[in-house]
Amino acid sequence: LKCGSRQGNFLCLITSSGLASMAGDPEKDALRQDWLTKFQKAAQADSWGQVVEAQEDYQRLAAEIAAKQSVPFIASRDKDMMQRLCLCLSARIQGLNTLNETITPMEMKALEPVFKALFTGEDLGAFPIEAHKFQSAQLVKPSLGGEIMCEGEEHSEWQQHQAVLKSVVGTVVSLRIEKMGLKDAQEYIDPFITVLVVDPRTNLLDTHDTPAARGRGGTTHVIFNHQVYLNISLEDMQREQAALFFEFKHYKPKKKKISTRAWAFMELTELKRDEEMVLEIYHKPTDLRKKNIKLHSEKPLYLHLYASFVHS
Repeated sequence: LKCGSRQGNFLCLITSSGLASMAGDPEKDALRQDWLTKFQKAAQADSWGQVVEAQEDYQRLAAEIAAKQSVPFIASRDKDMMQRLCLCLSARIQGLNTLNETITPMEMKALEPVFKALFTGEDLGAFPIEAHKFQSAQLVKPSLGGEIMCEGEEHSEWQQHQAVLKSVVGTVVSLRIEKMGLKDAQEYIDPFITVLVVDPRTNLLDTHDTPAARGRGGTTHVIFNHQVYLNISLEDMQREQAALFFEFKHYKPKKKKISTRAWAFMELTELKRDEEMVLEIYHKPTDLRKKNIKLHSEKPLYLHLYASFVHS
């Protein structure tokens, strides 16, 4: 556990060993081997001129990889590689369909070391296929168990991810908001969190609302487990010297309005990829200038979240 002081309050960063080190995880090892075997089969069919078989095998593999892109326990660098692999597979499928090749069978075979390196932490250096050959490909949609995901939360999250990758230039930041600790967590109706990206002049650069909380964790935690994709790159936030704010809101039926109960914030220097970030919670109202800060509770209750970085 690493803690650093900040104007009398603190923020803790808990390194997630499951994210930082992919080697030795049976689930990820099995996933990597399964994808590698399927890729080798598809690439062999492709090199032999078996167009239909290659298309079908590439399609299934791309859909399976896409379905795993938002899984929380996968590290940022692997999500980055998975996105590139999906694009390459999609580009090759389109090339086989139209006979207009942007990626050749020989270039596809160069992807084998990338599959072998997934979830191992191995750095392969430059990606083996030039970006201009696959960046404009129409991505294969995710599937689970052979069924294309055309609706539901998983598909919606994938769509949001792909949309922000197209609209944001630079490093895309996604925040998985896990839970918030409150001593009276059971009492709130339809609680949700508003994420704010704000510059030092309190100008709003981006904002997102999570869906209402999924449930409660015991009596003291509101569970969100929701991924938010920021519409501003990490580099632009750094240029603007922005900070991130998190407002806990809930519905008050007697007053028929939504009210902010508590809030948290973090500086960009505290934003760490693939680590659990634990933020102190402050009493309302939200102070975007960070001058009037008062702890919401003396109990050890915090906002828990993770960040992932993927390059667009």
